[in-house]
This record gives sequence, C-alpha cells and structure tokens, in this order.
Amino acid sequence: RSTLFPYTTLFRSGSWFVPVKITSDSMRYSQKNDLVVFSGAVHVIREDIELWSDTLTVLLEKSASSFPVNKQLVMDQQSSIKRIVAQGNVRIKADRDRSGTCGKATYEAKSDLLTLEGDPVLREGPNTIQGEVIKLYIEENRSEVIGGKKRVEAIFITPDNKPGGKR
Repeated sequence: RSTLFPYTTLFRSGSWFVPVKITSDSMRYSQKNDLVVFSGAVHVIREDIELWSDTLTVLLEKSASSFPVNKQLVMDQQSSIKRIVAQGNVRIKADRDRSGTCGKATYEAKSDLLTLEGDPVLREGPNTIQGEVIKLYIEENRSEVIGGKKRVEAIFITPDNKPGGKR
C-alpha cells in the first residue's frame, strides 16, 4: 500500500511481523497500567522508516480469553497496541525523500489515525504542507490539515512549462 506520507507503517500491528529497534536513555514498563515509556533521545527504526523523539509512550490493550477462571476472565499473554504517543522534537524520516516534524505525534490503532500537533510539517521532496494539526487516515489513504491560529500552508513545486523555462 502506498500513501502520501506512510509514516504509520511504523506503528501498524497487522499480521506482518517485522523487527523494530527502539533505543533510548531509559525505559519504564507498568504491567498494571499496560504502559511502556521510552525516555531520552528515543530512536525507532523499522524497515524504511525512522522516528526520533524525546519520549515514546506505548499504551497496550490486553484481550480477555474466552474462559473464566475463579470468576475472573484470564488475560492473554499477548497485548496489542492501543495508542502510541511520541512527544518532544518529533522527527520522522521515510523512504522516497519523505519526512516530517512536530511536537507530538499520536497514533490510534483502532481508527488507524496518526495525528501530528505542535507545528507539524510534512515534506515530500521539495513539497511541504503545514498547519495546526495534520491528521493522516492511513487505511483511507487521505489526510486533513486543520488551521486555526496558524493557517494551513502548502507549497508544491511544479515544472516550469513556459517557453524558455527550465525543464
């Protein structure tokens, strides 16, 4: 599948298993809260996508098994990703000269939605788009850029078709 800015393939938890390497200064895991927090110079590498941030928080969602034990449902050992939040100096780099920056990137697994906030800017080659909030609907292969105090700005570099223009 190809999308304009396919960053969330970093976060997809579909049926394909690919290695993901996360490095950081520290990591905390809370089984009680189903939460993993990577802090300090976080760097994530997965196939052709990289992400950097100050922190990366992964919220997990356990699924209950179908049989009760002692009047309680037994939780499966496997957890799925519910939400991923990258905060602070977020940078994303993907193949084909695609990149992005923002203050906060939130991926919601159920809706397959990546929301970029805090001066988000997406680049593809010389083209850029920015606004207050950028929403990438991955499954639908569409995006929405929302203005507010900061208006939406898109810069697209097109070929010069004038006679004598550079080609």
